[in-house]
Amino acid sequence: MNQCFLPLNSSISELDFKYTNEIGKMGVFNNKVNDQIQIILGQTYILPDVLKAFKNFSEALAPLVNPTIKFQEGQLKVKDMNDKYDIYDKYFEVTRIHNMTSGQFVQQFLDTSAELIDEFQYTSMSRGEIAYILKAWEAANDIILKSKAPNSDFKLDDVNRSAVPQDIENRAIYRWKLAHHGFAIFMIFSGYCFDKAIEGIENDGDENEIIDWLDKGAHLFRATAACMEFGNSFTAAVYRSVIRPDMSRANEEANLPNGFSGTQNFDYMEWRARKKKLLNCVKANREKLSTGIMDAVEMFRAYYLEDMHIHSIIAGRMVGMEKSLLQEGFMKPGSKPVKLTAADVLRAMGKMRDKETAFILGM
Repeated sequence: MNQCFLPLNSSISELDFKYTNEIGKMGVFNNKVNDQIQIILGQTYILPDVLKAFKNFSEALAPLVNPTIKFQEGQLKVKDMNDKYDIYDKYFEVTRIHNMTSGQFVQQFLDTSAELIDEFQYTSMSRGEIAYILKAWEAANDIILKSKAPNSDFKLDDVNRSAVPQDIENRAIYRWKLAHHGFAIFMIFSGYCFDKAIEGIENDGDENEIIDWLDKGAHLFRATAACMEFGNSFTAAVYRSVIRPDMSRANEEANLPNGFSGTQNFDYMEWRARKKKLLNCVKANREKLSTGIMDAVEMFRAYYLEDMHIHSIIAGRMVGMEKSLLQEGFMKPGSKPVKLTAADVLRAMGKMRDKETAFILGM
């Protein structure tokens, strides 16, 4: 498992994306993503052809995996095991970087993306979920490459790759943690897009630019749900016998009062704050927003509700009648059993999201 290095504040707003060598790598990656979008979205789904395309996709981008990312002294944040976010980062092998440069972030983005691509071909992910991730890469690439002109003749250098575990248990943990790396990166990009959309709305910016930021933000967010599908590409038996105990051990070592939950995921919590700001902005300016902008907001709403639905299905499939780790953490010895399952809780949260966004439809 490769380490994942992310900005200290879970934001790329301060990154100016001025770099040299990385622009060539981005150009190669962007071209391959666009080719794959044509294959996945542009023809009838024929499994052997798609598997072959992904094998070629993976081989072409193999040199992007496990690059050397150079850091200056003091850039790596020292984890505080009394901090719930640091506890979560430690388990998922994430390190926060002070004053992260655009080059460092792009290297990490390419590494995580290429690792996901390499593993897609061995999973049970549907074409539709893979397509959402491809569209998210398309959006992220456009953000990074804006006004840039990559050298079309740039060639990738080979690097020493980390070996992917072959045994069932460690392969499952590998996918579980890699999925969270992809989740975090897409959340960071999505939040950035929402910030840009808010800025445009509040300053009466160009309508098409606002729509584009909303569209990118929505697709990048939707890809986080696809990452969770990727991260659960194994049987419920493996989840219950490998993943859940592994997280429980990490929870006990950190002496957490309750089990792991999304509220310990720093990138999700930062995105959630940006999402709330966006919804408040739309609500405050609802009367002056064009039909095009509101259509883009409605698309985000659809993805936002679908996301919780997908998480509910995953929880039902993997956890079944059991409680989440967070629920178990709240249960005291001898207390009355809680009948709600993890999926029940997520479905209730889905209803809260429906209520939260009802104003978008004028309800």
